[in-house]
Amino acid sequence: MKIGRKILNLRRDRGVAQRSLAEMTSVTPSALSRIEAGIHQPKGPVALRIARVLGVSADYILDESAPYPPPLESLLQPTVEEDSKVTIELNLQEKKILDAIRRLSPEERSTISDIIAAGSRDLQALRTLAVKKGLLIEDDE
Repeated sequence: MKIGRKILNLRRDRGVAQRSLAEMTSVTPSALSRIEAGIHQPKGPVALRIARVLGVSADYILDESAPYPPPLESLLQPTVEEDSKVTIELNLQEKKILDAIRRLSPEERSTISDIIAAGSRDLQALRTLAVKKGLLIEDDE
């Protein structure tokens, strides 16, 4: 998948407006629009900032052969000090999910994490099979 299309899909999947992503990554909205349209390729520092905001590695963003959605190993694992505070904007659905997760016990959280990981692997396998069987056309843009 082309870099711009991947950025566009990641941004939309995360519910981030183009203007917001541009602001968070210190690029102009028009520059981000050109990147997403495939007119321009993001330079290293810009790709790194976009990747960080979207929660994936820069390698994943820049690798046109990487599958979409991103495999778990491409997702960033933030390291946060236990007593530090992190500020991130969440949409209403994300807030509800986060609140529900916070009410779970550590064992329940672990189970949910395992279920999500398994579902992600299953979804990628189903997508691959559907493409092979001609039931789904892979988006190369």
